[in-house]
Amino acid sequence: MLDNVNWIRGIAAAMIVFIHMADDFDYQLNDSQRLLLDLLVKSSTCIFVAISGFFFQLNSGKYRYGSYLAKKLNNVIIPYVLISLPAVALFLLKLKTEHVWIDIQTFYTWPMLAQFVFLLATGAHLGPLWFIPALALIYLCAPLLYWLSRRRGFPLIALLGIYLFVATDRPENNANPVMAAVHFIPIYLLGMLFCQYRTAIQQRTRLYAWIFALLLLALSLMAAYDKSYFGLQKFCVFALLYLVLLRQQEWFYRNPWLADTLSLVGVYSFTLYFLHGYFAGRYRMFGEYLQPDTFPLYLLQRLLLTLATIAICIGITYCVKRVAKQHSRLLIGS
Repeated sequence: MLDNVNWIRGIAAAMIVFIHMADDFDYQLNDSQRLLLDLLVKSSTCIFVAISGFFFQLNSGKYRYGSYLAKKLNNVIIPYVLISLPAVALFLLKLKTEHVWIDIQTFYTWPMLAQFVFLLATGAHLGPLWFIPALALIYLCAPLLYWLSRRRGFPLIALLGIYLFVATDRPENNANPVMAAVHFIPIYLLGMLFCQYRTAIQQRTRLYAWIFALLLLALSLMAAYDKSYFGLQKFCVFALLYLVLLRQQEWFYRNPWLADTLSLVGVYSFTLYFLHGYFAGRYRMFGEYLQPDTFPLYLLQRLLLTLATIAICIGITYCVKRVAKQHSRLLIGS
């Protein structure tokens, strides 16, 4: 595995956990504070999507559709189902009867099997898990994506996809996996394109680092006026981090505590993604104790909750891996 890409995955995982700690606070952000946080972490999912596209392209030389789907089934879908079971059970047993976008009264008129399938097919049972059904649909598009990547016009197709990304929105309340997949595929294609030209990019690291830094600045300014550009801004974060961490690899190796920490979070990122929603939900019970009166204190408390959640999820992952050994990936995705 490319160390710098795994470090980026660890950073992105931490950013996503940080995002989902926001609901625990009553603190009211002003416009400048909200914009600052949006520029730092909003649409961090796009970093994960770009990394997925990067690795799809990296491994496309040994591509076989059947084995590819089997791997995704074992490493992503089955762990997603298993880890989802407690959250799904809360709805099926009517221990939780409120939802942001599901018409819960109609929902409970359906057969229990239909309720079960609907929750898993949408990720509606646990907030952060909306992303997995959308990602599964992208996996199913693998033959088309592979075919496109072998066409001479692939760079143009990937760049034209930017228009599709900006023209579409992430579905409201993340309620539609099909629309989410359509929205994120352009970022997946950009990740593939970046991987395809990584050798040429790495030969002129300094030049491309400046190019992506300027693009990041431009897209940050555009995103301040139009939220449609936050995803592209985060793709530039991915590209810039790739180049900066590549140039600074030796420094990271001389400071193994940081490299090892980022690597650990990166390797366990899927499990962290699967599990952290449970803790975000529980923290809301303590909202009355989390009432910061200044922005720095608000950031500090959110950061501490983020670090605590990451540490707990890594601890759970470590314990499961010790017990399940080679079967742990099937159970928890790591």
